[in-house]
Order: sequence, then structure tokens, then C-alpha cells
Amino acid sequence: MKNTSEKYNPDIQAKILPAPVGRSFWSEKWSSCSKKLVLLDLDGTILDTAGDLGSAANQLRNRRGLDSLDIDLYRPEVSRGARGMIHVALNKDWTDPDFEQLRLEFLNAYYNNLLNQTDFIPGMEEFLSELIDQNIKWGIVTNKYQKYAKPIIEGIKILNKHCSVLVCGDTTNHAKPHPEPILHALKLLMFEGEETIYIGDDPRDIQAGFNAGCWTHAVNFFVENNKKPHLSDWGSDDFSVTVQELGNKLGLDLA
Repeated sequence: MKNTSEKYNPDIQAKILPAPVGRSFWSEKWSSCSKKLVLLDLDGTILDTAGDLGSAANQLRNRRGLDSLDIDLYRPEVSRGARGMIHVALNKDWTDPDFEQLRLEFLNAYYNNLLNQTDFIPGMEEFLSELIDQNIKWGIVTNKYQKYAKPIIEGIKILNKHCSVLVCGDTTNHAKPHPEPILHALKLLMFEGEETIYIGDDPRDIQAGFNAGCWTHAVNFFVENNKKPHLSDWGSDDFSVTVQELGNKLGLDLA
């Protein structure tokens, strides 16, 4: 199990690491590269996992005599994994003394419900297919542990067949917002940061990508349900609120 001390705590890491700064010239620089790589977050970026994550969180509520919450209430927090789900379900943070037991209970419930409702963000399957057609490598860097991420990837054909790399929350010593997971992916695929765009739906994704030396692209595909700061405040090089917009900005031909 990963150390939960301050050294490894993502919430504390976000306060320690340099904040990202947007660079308007990203497109010109990335487009001029002879080879290109797109790395993406998983939950909320490639896949809508809110249904399965929220159902697991609702199990915690139901066991305590509480009614289930609407899945849309969980959706803004999917990128924060167990921490986000437990906060919404029971208003408990990682500093609460019973948080670790709740986390284990949640993860056990989620493990048994990985692919019941999970599906692509609308348009994302086509986006990945277009990357393949244009011979642009792509891979996944997620904070989800391998135990949960790998069965999901293996259960979705295009991800299992074409994903060039899968870096999970327990692959390296640190999780995002630390740059180590993205740097690990770059090393495995033999790409430089300037050849790479990292796409994610959480400010910590942008912070990780920036400090790994990559171009960054923030996305929010569920704007109406999101309580996070506006994308323009994340410090990313660019941002999009639809997959179509994202594809256009990356020079892809999405119908």
C-alpha cells in the first residue's frame, strides 16, 4: 500500500510543486514535432466512470442507513477517486481518523463494480481512433491503482488493443500532481516532453503535465455539473469543453 505521509499525499503535493503557466505557442511547437504523443487521464477524460464510482460510494451510505445520492453529485469529484467519492458520500476528508477504513470499504465495493456503467465520454472513442489513424501514439496516466485500472482497460477493446502505455497511481513512488508518473510514461515510450500533450480534467493533471515538461490541455466535459474553478484558471496551455473542440485544437478530423 502506498505511503500516506505528507511526502506522498497528492493534496499536499499540489501545494508544494510549481504552479503551471499557460503557453500560447504550444500548438505551433507541438505541430512541428516529427513524432507526437498524447497522454491522457482516465476518469472523466477518456471514460465516464461516475456511475460505477458513485454506486460504490452509495453502498457506503446505504450501509449506514442513508439514501443513495444522485450520480451527478459525484461526477465533479471522479478525478479525485476514493477521496472525492467519500467526501461527497459521507463528508469525510483524508484527515478524518476513520478515513482509511472508509477508503478500503469503498475500494472493495468499487472493485466489484468496475464496468457496470462505465463507458466512453461521448466522442472520445472517435478521438482515440483518429489518433490511431494519424499514427499519433497515445497512452494513459491515471491515479487509479492498477488493480482497478487494468481490468477496465482490458474490458474495453480499443483501449486494450491500442493504448501504448498505462501508468497507474501505484506504478511509481508518487501520483499526480507529481510529474513522476508522466515522466515514467515518457521514458517507456522514448518521447520528450515537448513532443507530448497531457490531457486531463483536474487541475492536478495540468500541474503534473507542466512539471513533466509537457504541453497541457485541460478538459471539462460535464460543465453543468462541475464545481471546480473555470478551466481558464488552471494554468493549462489550452482547454476544451467538448471532445470535438479538443480534436479541432489538436488538428484532428472529427466528424
